[in-house]
Amino acid sequence: MQLSSIFSSIFRFSPGLYFLSLITLTGHSGIALADVLPDGGQSAQREQFTYFEKQLRTVSYASLDELKQQYASLKGYPLYPYLERQRLYRQMDLVHRDEIEQFLARYDGRPVSYGIRSSWLRYLADKGARAAFLANYRDGLGATITCQYLQYQLEDARNPRYWLSKVEPIWLSGQSQPDECDPVFRQWQKAGMMTDEMILGRIEKAATSGNPRLVPYLKSKLPGSLQHLADRWLAVRNNPAHILNYSQFSFTHRDYEQPMVIYALKRLAWQDGDKAVKAYNHYAEKGIFSNEQRRQVHRVIALSKAIDNAPDAGDWLRRADVEGAREDVKRWHLAYLLRHRKWAEVLRLVNNAPASMRRDDNFMYWQARALEAQGFHAQAEELYNDLAGQRHYYGFLASAKVGQKPALLHKPAPHNNQAIQKVAALDSARRAYEFLQMGRQLEARREWYYLLTHIDTDQVKDAALLASDWGWYDQSIISFSRSGYLNDIEKRFPLAYANEFTSVGETYNVQPAFAMAIARRESSFRADAVSPAGAAGLMQLMPGTARYLAQRNADNRRQTSTPTLNRSALFEPANNLQYGVQYLRYLGDKLGDNPVLISASYNAGWRKVLEWLPEDVSMETDIWIENIPYKETRHYVKAVMAYRYIYEYQLGAPSALFQQLAESAIPSAERMQSRRNAMQLAPD
Repeated sequence: MQLSSIFSSIFRFSPGLYFLSLITLTGHSGIALADVLPDGGQSAQREQFTYFEKQLRTVSYASLDELKQQYASLKGYPLYPYLERQRLYRQMDLVHRDEIEQFLARYDGRPVSYGIRSSWLRYLADKGARAAFLANYRDGLGATITCQYLQYQLEDARNPRYWLSKVEPIWLSGQSQPDECDPVFRQWQKAGMMTDEMILGRIEKAATSGNPRLVPYLKSKLPGSLQHLADRWLAVRNNPAHILNYSQFSFTHRDYEQPMVIYALKRLAWQDGDKAVKAYNHYAEKGIFSNEQRRQVHRVIALSKAIDNAPDAGDWLRRADVEGAREDVKRWHLAYLLRHRKWAEVLRLVNNAPASMRRDDNFMYWQARALEAQGFHAQAEELYNDLAGQRHYYGFLASAKVGQKPALLHKPAPHNNQAIQKVAALDSARRAYEFLQMGRQLEARREWYYLLTHIDTDQVKDAALLASDWGWYDQSIISFSRSGYLNDIEKRFPLAYANEFTSVGETYNVQPAFAMAIARRESSFRADAVSPAGAAGLMQLMPGTARYLAQRNADNRRQTSTPTLNRSALFEPANNLQYGVQYLRYLGDKLGDNPVLISASYNAGWRKVLEWLPEDVSMETDIWIENIPYKETRHYVKAVMAYRYIYEYQLGAPSALFQQLAESAIPSAERMQSRRNAMQLAPD
């Protein structure tokens, strides 16, 4: 009977005995694990690693050294340093100082060391081990550790002002700082370095982008003659229209009141453009704004009015669209002119734009559209043909305009096995692979990111091919983007879960290429993706949306029990894909199967998209997309449309998508409501 079979039999009854038997055998007979275990021992080594990792968390402190001897047989295994890390966390004391510092020196900056130096420094500070703390300190480990470091340096500093000068960036935070910083702050204040200007600077940060509850505490540190400034900051933060109470702003402390007014004007412009204009005109008469500050305020008022399609939006866009203005001003000026089909003004705007913007695919396309609308067909066709050879949203639109098949420019990345194996042999790649096989995506990505940032530029493409070979879709996509090698369409747009998308798509009458384009844009097919808003999985579904769809399914089947569905279920690709495709069908039913409106709704919500529809007349699809108020949604729709075409090509499906986009119109809100009424759709 083979040794591996013997051990497998033992393992069924006693996992611990199995591992210890292997350790005993390899430790005393000199037989290597790779010679005994199947698949080179990697599968069993993963099981060993998991077993010892758990043991290191649970065994007594006294047993840790004995356990170290047991897992020593895994020294050649890529994840061995993570066992050492786990043990050292348990043995973080001065007795093991040499081991900890050797570990930190050996793995400094690598993912396996993340967090351990901070924990070690906190331990040393707690024990008052000043010399060891200073020897192990590094910058960038957070306010708690930095303040302790400064406190130690100040204890016997010959030039304390040098160290106290480093307190300012810690103080100027909009958030509360840890208690460990209080002794340093007291010395800083005693040295006369906590000036009124510093206090007011922190009040501004706390009020505008941090923790406004900090403001009353900071107010108490100001002299009575300045405390009203803290109250004003809270007032404009809570209600930017407060700046219309002109008597509250005397400008006796102009340098401090001016930032309040500008901050409030910018916020007020997004709430009520007319009130912002009224306030701006009042304060502008006082001459308190610099030219740059005028540009800032003009910009936000102009953008707000353009998005709202206000009657005076054109006037404000012209005021804002001057030399030195930000690029988004000119782009929204263009979008506004397109909305009102002022083609002659579109041409003037494009012709007067900086050369770099005129070469942008966006501006080239709209220049061609304007030329076409003005009757200059030959010039328009020349521009369309220039764009048609490019692989992006505007290139695909231009192709449709001249009746060409969109260019994909697919060129497989050169596949050098030797170069790929060289990357695969690197420690970070080996560790990433092991974590990946164990389903531990977070640790795998940390190792992979370290790899990408520590290899030669020409190796990043090989790393991308390696990730693709592993079926690691999201990291292959990201790695190709970093490599700059963008022409391998098959690798950059992998047919991930293609069979599943096809099967579920047939159930809900959703084209698989559309669903795959959404998944590609949402998560790059990353099954464990989580957005800041809580959307989860491949298709980035909100748990509430998935539960709603599950309830609809239950209602349709007349089930009496309410289905339960938690977020963890959405990390299962099959579940996520099922509900994601069903949600596309749900949106399609509401929005007349319009792919642009469905894509926009998937990103921003269908109720919001209905608000963006033209009021009483339809609007050309390309112009409507250019006027989507949310920048993220605008880019999202363009990307999904391009990705959908690419996936239709990948799947061998005939596509007339961009002909449809080039020739169709977005229905008016009135027409959409009539359709909804006719279909008797519930307003859920």
